[in-house]
Amino acid sequence: MQIIDELTVLPRRGDGQEASIQLLAGDLAAIPPTHAVDALVVSAFPDSYTPNPGTLFSSLFERGLDMRAIARRKEEDERVRLGCWLSQALSPELVSRFNFRRIICFEPLYPAFVAHAGSERANIEDRVGFVFRCLNNFIIPDRNGERRFDIGSVAMPLLATGNQQVALEDLLPQLLDAAIFWLEQGLPIRQLKIVAFAAAQATAAAALFAASRRRYQQRIGSGRATAGPAPTGEPLPLQRLAEQLVAACGQNLREELLGAADDDEKELLQRLFARIDRRPAAAPGPDASTAAAVVDDDAGGYDFFISYAHRQEHEVAEFVRALQQSAPSARVFYDRDSIPVGGQWLRIISDAVNRTRHFIAILSPDYTASPVCWDEFQCAKLKEYNTRQSVIRTLRLYSERDLPPIIGIYSYIDCAEGDLDRLRQSATQVGSLARDDDSTAP
Repeated sequence: MQIIDELTVLPRRGDGQEASIQLLAGDLAAIPPTHAVDALVVSAFPDSYTPNPGTLFSSLFERGLDMRAIARRKEEDERVRLGCWLSQALSPELVSRFNFRRIICFEPLYPAFVAHAGSERANIEDRVGFVFRCLNNFIIPDRNGERRFDIGSVAMPLLATGNQQVALEDLLPQLLDAAIFWLEQGLPIRQLKIVAFAAAQATAAAALFAASRRRYQQRIGSGRATAGPAPTGEPLPLQRLAEQLVAACGQNLREELLGAADDDEKELLQRLFARIDRRPAAAPGPDASTAAAVVDDDAGGYDFFISYAHRQEHEVAEFVRALQQSAPSARVFYDRDSIPVGGQWLRIISDAVNRTRHFIAILSPDYTASPVCWDEFQCAKLKEYNTRQSVIRTLRLYSERDLPPIIGIYSYIDCAEGDLDRLRQSATQVGSLARDDDSTAP
């Protein structure tokens, strides 16, 4: 396998570790040990794992891995909610042969998943970013850092561009945008490998990847989102010079501003610097206030983010009214309708979740079937993991036989089945969280 291009994603949240997205040319059925990963992501038609000639499944089958057998022994099946499933761990012999330990199979046309995804995401290329909901579901550790599955590196083909015939130019930019977003949020994947098999596909993918890399570089305003490494593994001299120049200019600007600021303004400046680059801001000198160790996401934020399925809008409105009566000064975010649908929607939601002290998930079968609710919940899970704080509270409004494990681990306030009196009473219990926050505030 050969690396064509690479970009480094700088985290906006989390442990500060960078993540790498690589574009490679090669055969995912013959991953060499130097490119070994924890999981291989594949895509398939619903319940269709036949090794048809010319497909990745065929290449795997020829080397001794039958996807039909793997599919019969799923570790976790989330196709209805997320359009994917996770295999059991492969045998040591297969791991040694293929250099991956599990398979995540993405089935974007699974009928129940298509129905839940909504008509606005009718095309596979619009749903390919959903593969990260699958990865999030299996990868995000709990707030104590414990993982259900030890997956930190992932390889995938150019999903759905084979027999599913999605145009590469429609799919790859969407896939990269989703990857960059979640890695910026602190999803603990350290390396993502996207692999093109055919030479012509690799050439086209290289141009699209380079364009996405340049857009990312312009957005973050840093020379660190550079092209793939030089043969020595070190940045090219010109790249190194650019990095040093950007760093020097940034530092000089900070020192000039801090030098002109009054003592009571310096801490505010440090907070603003930290918020701009989403990294700890170093104090420039002994007279400056100590920089904040982490980004203050609560500043100007919310006490409660109410996450719910819109079919329960009436019940949720009752809950919010009771919550605001119980805690009149509480800042509550629950009206998604005011956010324009589009590419920035998820970023706005993520920022709101990360500026929220308490995330309240109002559970129902409609909730776990909603892609929007999954996005919100997974943003909250990442906040718990990144901050190592308890953020999520669940409230059961309507019963569901088997809650997804990522949600079911939380103890819930029980208001089933749609008990409005109990729901209103629960608002007092939830409102006490804001009152406790006020009582412990400095």
